[in-house]
Amino acid sequence: MHLPRLFVVGGLLGGSLLTTRVSAPRVEVHRIQSHLDSVLTELGARNLGALSSDQRAHRAVLVHELRAYRDRGVFPHNYDFPGRRVPYFVDRETRTLCAVADLLAFTGRRDVVDRVARGNNNVLVAKLAGDSAFRNWLDASGLTLEEAARIQVVYSFSPSPSEVALLMGTPMLAGTAGVMALVNSSGNADGHGKARTIAGLVSGAASIAAGATVAGSYGLGSSGAKFGAVSAAIGGLSILSSVRAMHSHARIMAAERDAKPTRDTAEPTVSPLVTTANGRTSAGAMVSLRF
Repeated sequence: MHLPRLFVVGGLLGGSLLTTRVSAPRVEVHRIQSHLDSVLTELGARNLGALSSDQRAHRAVLVHELRAYRDRGVFPHNYDFPGRRVPYFVDRETRTLCAVADLLAFTGRRDVVDRVARGNNNVLVAKLAGDSAFRNWLDASGLTLEEAARIQVVYSFSPSPSEVALLMGTPMLAGTAGVMALVNSSGNADGHGKARTIAGLVSGAASIAAGATVAGSYGLGSSGAKFGAVSAAIGGLSILSSVRAMHSHARIMAAERDAKPTRDTAEPTVSPLVTTANGRTSAGAMVSLRF
């Protein structure tokens, strides 16, 4: 099978896996936007009679910004806690801010955002009750701690961009290694195709390396470990079939060399020699050695 066809096979496998992985973030965005819809409804229903005019004005600006944040649909991701929903103040890959952090930064308090993220990027807003700077910001903004806690979103797990890229590439490598394992155990079992033998070794090693990386990626959880083990196993089969083909080729070449006749001793040949010169004839013999 030609190399471009191998990449087509691997690409199809990778594409199917990517489609499965990409659908999850879209569902997550819809979930977060639905949550913020509910929060905006609750904020709009609150009785603001106890707030000052400045607090009401600040609160109205923040509600407007929160609505814009919801509409943008760009939110942090949970890369580190498979099976759990966890808050992130700042996305460690894209640097996207959570809803509460966005409101803080929007009002010029990025210093609070950065300090909280450095201290505990996964902190619940309710745990910031003792943070005086945060409480002062809430008071000036006309928001309560409970409302800020409702605004905060907890995020479902999704792989990081680098992990998604790894998941795309690994099926291509494993698929190529699998095809080369078949080629070198059938059509090229005698090792006559050196390029295919080398391709089997290289693709097998690459599949093992990718499988080990996937299996060791904490962010991919148990599914990554299983998928990595399969990729590594396919890579091992590709290497094994290539090595067997190489050994078969070496045996065939040795047998062909053994079948060729060899001459270990010299074979003498004696031929009569008759010469005539000046009317006189002389006889003799010529001896030659053939090796």
